[in-house]
Amino acid sequence: MLKSAQDALEAGEFQWAAEQADYLLAVDGKNAAVLDVKIRAFRELGERQMNATARNYYLTVANSLKTARSSDR
Repeated sequence: MLKSAQDALEAGEFQWAAEQADYLLAVDGKNAAVLDVKIRAFRELGERQMNATARNYYLTVANSLKTARSSDR
C-alpha cells in the first residue's frame, strides 16, 4: 500500500496519497516513509489551495508532522 501511496503522489493525486498514508499510519504511526508521503501530499495540497483557511490547515499539519518526525529521530 505504501507503493500505491507513493505512486498516487507522483501522479499528482495528493488527496488519495494522503488518505492512503492515513490508513498506513493507523497501523504504524512511526513509519518514516509513510510520514514523508503524508507530509509531501499535504504540502502539495496546501500550495494549491485558493482558500486561505484550507491552505493554512494543510501547511500547518505538514509542518507539525515534519517537526514530530524530526523529534523522533
